[in-house]
Amino acid sequence: MKFSLFNIIFIVPLACLFALQGIWLYYSYQNENIKIQDSLNNALLKSATEEMNNRFSLVEKRKDTNQDIQYPPDLTYKYSFDESKGDLISQQYDFIQQILYYEGFFFNLTEVDSIFGIHLQKDNIHVQYRLNYTDSLGNIIESKGANIDKGFNTIIIPIVNGTKVGAIIKISPPVILQNMLKILVVSILIFFFIIACLVYQIKIYLAQNRLYQLRRNLAITLGHDMKTPLATIHSVLAQLNNGSLDVNPEMKSKFTTIAIEQIANLKTIIDKLLTVAYSNQKRLTLNKQEVDLPQMIHSLIDKFMVRKEKSIEFSEKYNLKDNLIYADPFYLGNAISNLIDNAIKYSGNVVKIDINCTEKDNQIYICVKDDGFGISKKDQQKIYEPFERGTGIKQTRMNGYGLGLSYVKYVIEAHDGSIALTSVEGIGSEFVITIPIN
Repeated sequence: MKFSLFNIIFIVPLACLFALQGIWLYYSYQNENIKIQDSLNNALLKSATEEMNNRFSLVEKRKDTNQDIQYPPDLTYKYSFDESKGDLISQQYDFIQQILYYEGFFFNLTEVDSIFGIHLQKDNIHVQYRLNYTDSLGNIIESKGANIDKGFNTIIIPIVNGTKVGAIIKISPPVILQNMLKILVVSILIFFFIIACLVYQIKIYLAQNRLYQLRRNLAITLGHDMKTPLATIHSVLAQLNNGSLDVNPEMKSKFTTIAIEQIANLKTIIDKLLTVAYSNQKRLTLNKQEVDLPQMIHSLIDKFMVRKEKSIEFSEKYNLKDNLIYADPFYLGNAISNLIDNAIKYSGNVVKIDINCTEKDNQIYICVKDDGFGISKKDQQKIYEPFERGTGIKQTRMNGYGLGLSYVKYVIEAHDGSIALTSVEGIGSEFVITIPIN
């Protein structure tokens, strides 16, 4: 797949996703920070008000014992915060603070600190803070809390005669993130869900692209491999039809034999395609019978020795109690033939093939070993898949459909057997077919 196309279908959407997630989380972070600041302002305001209420209750008790002092019955008050001035505005609030001051019930910063801590605990806000009680000139009269000078400055709450109370609070990022934990979890889940969708989409694209390449390669290879046999058959039939071979019976017999062999080759190709095509739909129907295994292998070797394009050396070894095995001669022969054909095809100009058949633990082991190109570890995991050809095999530019080993595996499994591979690149490969005797 081209890198530019990869950018379009994966990297660009992923970058956009990161950007959108980042923007959303940034504004969520800022909003959460503002919410925490509002909660801190309210907590401080409530703390100062409750402290004042506690002092006022003491005044009420004194009023019950001293009838000369008259206060408005059931005095209530309201307060509001003017953001433009940063001051608490309430005539009733100021009036009560004045009463408390003249009655000798002075502002208690320690109590405000205790109440403020309780409110923060209720709101699940864990921060460091410093409460400052200042005079009308801004000089600090008393402080409570951590020794910090920088942070979020809360609202300034007037007490009496120009004195005020405020707080400096250190709001660290972990505090904000802890309060937006649910948002973070949802964000992460959404992010991974979208990533999963993108990955799935790419897998679909790659699968479709691979199928397209397989279909194209299959059409080219199949057309190439069938064109020569068909041309040969057509030529033989044309000469038979016009009678040009009638005068030479020997040549006629030879040409007829060639045509029959080419028809057999076409049939083998079609059988292999159909067998692999049905491999995922049903089990192969075998016509099992007694087969002389050494004789079968001898005939296969004779067939390949006719080839003159390479120097081929075969070595056979048999360690069998009985040469007869119970199998389908057609399919088993084709399977072993595929392994020999691959050994010849994917090797140098000189190739040595060792075929070793042994019997052990009620199993027949048919080993086909060569000194060819070998198969990489990566390719070994996928060579049994239909139409799959290893990277090294593709580089040899050998014609093929990628069906041979898939066909072999399907046939052997139909015999209730298995196939194993040991291979090292540049040294060779060894395929071992295992078939139960019974």
